[in-house]
Amino acid sequence: MIEPSLLTYPARPVNGGHLKYALPKVGRWSCEPKYNGWRGILHVPTGAMWNRHGKRLSIAGEFAKAVAILKRCPFEWLDVEALSRRHALGRGSLIVLDCPDAVFPGVPDYASRSDLLHSGIIGAGLGQCLEIEPTIRNSQSAIQDNAIYLPPIYPWEERDQLWQWLQDANMALGCDFYEGLVAKRKDSLYPVQHNNPDQTTPTWMKHRFIK
Repeated sequence: MIEPSLLTYPARPVNGGHLKYALPKVGRWSCEPKYNGWRGILHVPTGAMWNRHGKRLSIAGEFAKAVAILKRCPFEWLDVEALSRRHALGRGSLIVLDCPDAVFPGVPDYASRSDLLHSGIIGAGLGQCLEIEPTIRNSQSAIQDNAIYLPPIYPWEERDQLWQWLQDANMALGCDFYEGLVAKRKDSLYPVQHNNPDQTTPTWMKHRFIK
């Protein structure tokens, strides 16, 4: 088997600071939770994973069961958050954030890529959306090990409610499972690039909780 090469560095959002002080955003935006895990690019057929610096992820073997599930999905490359070691929740689970290889056939925007992921993963019975409200109500069983999840996506107009839910969920879970939220412009393409792992994309912006 030929060793795959890294498709792209994981997309890196611009740091927008605390949500309370966020500047108005131009265009149509959505937002989703920011997770406390290991960001990576996954080559689905081989299970090879790279971290956000473009280095092979040393803990990739811990996600073998989750990768085996994803081998039945129609995507070759996935942008994921790997849940391991930073807390005790969802060990071996992967949260699928995006599908960078989907930019090539029709160059779909973020909203279209999200639809593709829901169809190819949730629609195929391979994973589920990691909803926040059930996590608050039943924290003990809300997040499973060795599972596949997709993040819930909210309109930007509901950002304040999402922001509060995420903090309530952290309280219920007893750890910093969520770090804040990430806003993404609906018409944004996946920023495939090999220039620099620290290069940010202005159409994605993270807002983190400040301790």
